[in-house]
Amino acid sequence: MTTKKPAKNKSKNKSLQQGSIYDKYDVDGDGVVTDEELAAIKAITETEAAEEKADAQRHMAWISLLAMLVFTCMVFMPIFPDSRIKALADLFGLFYIGMAGVVGAYMGMTAYMSAKK
Repeated sequence: MTTKKPAKNKSKNKSLQQGSIYDKYDVDGDGVVTDEELAAIKAITETEAAEEKADAQRHMAWISLLAMLVFTCMVFMPIFPDSRIKALADLFGLFYIGMAGVVGAYMGMTAYMSAKK
């Protein structure tokens, strides 16, 4: 009895199907996605994700700063009675500590990352 061996693939390059979802990874347009192209796309994707994360953190820090400023201005307006402000004084302190923590963490990580480079 003889057993048939499976046919070996003589072509080492694999080409893409027309209209494939992986066409966007074919950087040089030759119809073949190489390991180098995949590595380049991966690096670009990671860089874009890191940039989006940095933008989100920057926005959180700015909003925290603005919230502290607006909150402080509102507390000094005459429409809020002193008794209510005194009753909520402990919560006001927690608010400032929380917002300052967000800003401080952003500033610290920005300084750390720039010194790391």
